[in-house]
Amino acid sequence: MKVEIKEIGKRSENIFKKAGLCEEDAKIITNVLLETEMRGVFTHGFMRLERYINCIKSGGIKTDGNYSVIYDSPSWASIDGNDNLGIVISYKAMKLAMEKAKETGVGIVNVRGSHHFGAAGYYTSMCADNDMVGMAMSNGDILIAATGSAEKTIGNNPFSYAFPAGKYGKIVYDIAMSYTSDRKVVQLDKEGKKVPEGWIIDKDGNPTTDPGEYEKGGTLLPFGGYKGYGMAMMVETLAATLSGAAMTKNVHAWNTNPENGGNVGHFFMALDISRLGNPDDYKKRIDDMIDEIKSSKKAEGVTKIFYPGEIEAGKLAACKECGFVNIADETMEAVERTEKELKV
Repeated sequence: MKVEIKEIGKRSENIFKKAGLCEEDAKIITNVLLETEMRGVFTHGFMRLERYINCIKSGGIKTDGNYSVIYDSPSWASIDGNDNLGIVISYKAMKLAMEKAKETGVGIVNVRGSHHFGAAGYYTSMCADNDMVGMAMSNGDILIAATGSAEKTIGNNPFSYAFPAGKYGKIVYDIAMSYTSDRKVVQLDKEGKKVPEGWIIDKDGNPTTDPGEYEKGGTLLPFGGYKGYGMAMMVETLAATLSGAAMTKNVHAWNTNPENGGNVGHFFMALDISRLGNPDDYKKRIDDMIDEIKSSKKAEGVTKIFYPGEIEAGKLAACKECGFVNIADETMEAVERTEKELKV
């Protein structure tokens, strides 16, 4: 359904304030969820709101929004999120990384003691919007099989980068490591359809095209086989091993164990491109690269070549222009249900 942007934003802020967040933190998480929704990444938008509130009510997520500094230097810091909302802590961690980058050229912040941090591309976009290069990643509860494994082994660890551009705005790349999402597999099962080879394995580790096998103990496979697995290991190392967060099977699944702190780890990095020259010159070079890619010979049936983040940027701009965002009916029902439970 079409929902006015201002309306859903205000309702979300009121929900999070009623749940115990201060006004500033309620605005932070609302802005992240709202922009993610407008970019068309609905899986990390308001669909998550009810689950976040359930975790808060169960005691697994704290609401004071404060983090503790474990290590600090001019260009690198490590912080403990103290079991607060991952989105709030991640926003503050990236802001800290950007502040350090302004001072030294490079800013890195590791996080432990956090929770699900939403869409990684939001945090890297923060950098690109301020003439910086951004990187963001997080580990999570185990969802995919390592190459050669017959069971869930490592998290579907999200990774994003973003680069500022000129006329093209910015490049934003945001991925998880599985070939597809578990929601897609479940949906195909409901529709009585098969999944392509290479998406999942059954509980015994055998390749299967039957989506029903996933909910019987099957496992998602990483994209590109060993390549996706190797990327997941990189994220696990930078986000969890360095920060001291829980790793692999020791991460608590926030959506199935809402009463427990997740101890999820994140990694944020900001690079101030002005240290190497005029940002406008850099952005012109990015534009030239995109122009060259877009003008390349197209495959049969293709009318346009997109750069990473272009489709999402178009959806965001369209929402801002009309003042409305399309939100799934079941998502709005969950928002209304949460409002009633909290007596907002």
